[in-house]
Amino acid sequence: MIIETLRLRDFRNYGQFEVKPHPGINLLFGPNGSGKTNLLEAIHYCALGRSHRTAQDMEVVRKGAEAGACGVTVRTEAGTREVAIRLVPGDTRHKQVFVDRKKAARLASLMGQVKCVMFSPEDLQLIKEGPSERRAFLDMMLSQLSPAYFVALQQYRKALDQRNAILRDCRKNGWSLPAMIEDFERQMAAQAAVILPARREVIARIGAIAREKYASISGKKDEVFRVGYDCCLPEAEAESAEEIQRAFAQRSVVARGEDLRRGTSSFGAHREDLLFTLMDREMKLFASQGQIRTAVLSVKLAQMELYREESGEYPILLLDDVMSELDRPRRTHLLREITGAQTFVTCTDESDLDGCENRRTYYVSAGKDGTAAVREVNAGEAVPEETIPEPDFT
Repeated sequence: MIIETLRLRDFRNYGQFEVKPHPGINLLFGPNGSGKTNLLEAIHYCALGRSHRTAQDMEVVRKGAEAGACGVTVRTEAGTREVAIRLVPGDTRHKQVFVDRKKAARLASLMGQVKCVMFSPEDLQLIKEGPSERRAFLDMMLSQLSPAYFVALQQYRKALDQRNAILRDCRKNGWSLPAMIEDFERQMAAQAAVILPARREVIARIGAIAREKYASISGKKDEVFRVGYDCCLPEAEAESAEEIQRAFAQRSVVARGEDLRRGTSSFGAHREDLLFTLMDREMKLFASQGQIRTAVLSVKLAQMELYREESGEYPILLLDDVMSELDRPRRTHLLREITGAQTFVTCTDESDLDGCENRRTYYVSAGKDGTAAVREVNAGEAVPEETIPEPDFT
């Protein structure tokens, strides 16, 4: 999978911008705050319909603009397609999705059109923070692999919101739970029968690949890294879709009393977690920074490999300011692993990619008004500060 053209209009600090990236590695370097990460964010939007750093779509629209947009022309083994996202402040729908210049009726139509894997310093929170970070990672990965999973997840969340609204109202007003709560529990159970098997399978596959990647990167065969799944239903009790649906509904009924006391749903797919262990110990509790970096890098590389197994081609790889965070052995291993994938790398120092020849280098700067400018330079060429032109979008 190759992005042939990336286009932005009034997106973050970009006015009108278009670039035809290198099919190998694209290095974006320049001062902090100049707009390097914004380009990666635009690609992320085209893959998943959302930012990787904010839940508020309107934050990415350039200040004072009537609308913002980003789009890519991507080439795959199946052919070429165009994907675009348009964001309109004040529009109740907020964002519009276009696939091959036709407006899509649902966000689900976007899933799988552009596949990307992103690695940034914030990804260390995958291990350090709580379950919501890990579920978000898992859900974004599966949504790119399966539009059906994305739809099931949306439907599950809608039913969950309705059930929680009933619980809150009844708790606040001292009411008994109405019979309609069962309708929403059935809807949640039906979607859980799609969500849980998909999570089980992908975690098992990711875990097997990541274990090998960790051993290779660390060089420590005795440090056995595992990725596990803390499922809301034991696999032995609920293997088939019918068993999952039945067991899920039964557990929801049992939980009603406690849920009414809390005013929220305490059981379900929205409470599940990924487990990261090293030598059978939970990494969050004892692992060093180096071990955590190696584990997250291993998981991201496993994600890339999983996408390649599913589609026969590598996804787009986005590396946001991570090279300086990695020591030389890990950096060397990463560069070796990403051969074959189109990659976008941001950094403040061009030397972070010394030794990498198959690349195109861009210098990103911001003018006095904050507007970003991107200048293509020769591979490995340093850009003297005094020769960098002011941005010009006239």
